[in-house]
This record gives sequence, structure tokens and C-alpha cells, in this order.
Amino acid sequence: MMKLRNLKFALNSAWQSFWRNLAVSLAAVLSITLILILAGVNLLVGHAFSQVVDGFRLKVSEISINVADGTPLQAIYDFQDQLKADPRVASVKFITKEQALLDFQADPNNAVFAQQIDGNPLDAKLEVRVFELKDVAAIDLLGRRWAGVDPTDPTNYQGDFVNRMLELSSWLGLAGILLMAILVVVSVVIVMNTIRTAVYHRRKEIEVMKLVGATEWFVRGPFVIEGIMTGLIAAAIALSLLVIAYQPAVERFHSDLVFIPLSYDPTFISSLARDLLIGGALLGALGSYIGVRRYVRI
Repeated sequence: MMKLRNLKFALNSAWQSFWRNLAVSLAAVLSITLILILAGVNLLVGHAFSQVVDGFRLKVSEISINVADGTPLQAIYDFQDQLKADPRVASVKFITKEQALLDFQADPNNAVFAQQIDGNPLDAKLEVRVFELKDVAAIDLLGRRWAGVDPTDPTNYQGDFVNRMLELSSWLGLAGILLMAILVVVSVVIVMNTIRTAVYHRRKEIEVMKLVGATEWFVRGPFVIEGIMTGLIAAAIALSLLVIAYQPAVERFHSDLVFIPLSYDPTFISSLARDLLIGGALLGALGSYIGVRRYVRI
């Protein structure tokens, strides 16, 4: 019963303090909202890049080993079995010259070229998909060393593109972590200064509570709850703005760059909401705890 009464007192005090210092509280909410919007944009960009990387990963994790004309079918089947036995290989599919031509003609992007083709200049090929992107280069080298490969056009492997994509993924991951760390520090400082202002306005009330034997947490509780409240309000505003802007931004980006595999993912909204609300509450709690700590101990 005592704990329930203390909690009720803390909630009422936090709510009254928030409205009593409304100008400072709103400034803190606005500042944290902007920071959480940046954090949310960082999460959305990271998720979008993951979508793009996954889309390209499916494409570049598959290479075509072009077969030289006149290569015996048995030699092709033997090499296909060798690739299937390789633990790095997920699947191998043999495409004949005739099927390669039909696939080329069926692609709408090749309509003009298909009409100009005389005969069948396309190679038969082995389409090889690997489990790990890092193993594509090794399978490409294996294909180039095969006796039945077309020496003029061995494979369609784009090593530089794969390496750049992997490097870009690593750098963006590090940049995202660094940005999140900076935003956390800035948010904590903002909440800390806001709570210190509230503590200053209530310094006489705090002195009286301590004189009558109030515990440190009884005094600190309302300020911690106020910090959590500030963080949650800021997170709710930031989340609302991001949800409104997310789908139109993705659709506009995709319409301008159709070849990039990026799409609106409504399932990510729940993850974004969880991260922002929990992050806002934790930042508010941490900032208020640090901000009120020194004053309560005096």
C-alpha cells in the first residue's frame, strides 16, 4: 500500500512538474524529437540498405559459367556434379543454348535486340548459386579453370561490384553505430539539463522532504518519471512523423530509381516503434537520473 502511494505521488509530481516548467519541457521534447527523428531515419536507412543489399545479394551470389561450343554433354554433366558436391554451392542449373536464346527473347528489355539476332550467338551455361557472397570469387575461379569454359567470355562475375558492396555495407554499419552513439549522448545531455532546471525550481521542496526523512529514491522518483515522460512524448511524435513520411519517401525513391530493389515494408513499423519508444524512455530515465543525482545528495 505504501509503495502504491509513493508511486502515485511520483506520477502526480512528475506530471505537475512537466506542466509547471512547460516552456523548458516543450523545448526538451522538441529537441529529443528531432534527435529521435534522426535516429529513426538512421534505422530506416539501415533497413532500406539491408533490403537493397539482400536484393543484390541474390543476384550477385549467382554466376553464369559460359560453356564453349562443342563441349561434350558428358563433360558438362561431370562438371555440374562436381559443383553440386562443393559445400559452398547452393544449386547448379544447366541452361542449353536453345533455352538461353528463348530466355533472352522472353525478356521485354531485349525486344529490340532479339529482332536483330541472326542465328543463336548465345552460349550454353551453368548457373551456379552459392550460399555465401564471399565464396563467389572462388567458384568463379573454379569455373574459369574448367576445360569446357568459353575462353572469350568465361563468366559474368563482377568482382569489383561485389567487393564494393561488401565494403559499403561495413562502412555504413560503422557510420550508423557512430551516429547512434552521438545521438544518445546529446539526448542524455538535453534531458539532464531539463531535469536540473526542474530540480532548481523545486529545491526548497526537496530540502523539506529530506529534512522530514524522505529517502533518496522518494525524492528522485518524480524526476526520473518526468524524464521518461519527456522521452516517451518525444518518441511518439517522432514515430508519427516517420510513419507518415516512410511510405511516400520509399515510393518516390523507387519511382526515380526503379532498378534498385527497395520497397515499403510495413512490418518494420512495429520494430521501429518498439526501438523509438524504448529508446526514448531509456534516454529520458538516464538523463534525469544523472541530472538529479548531485542535487538529491546535497
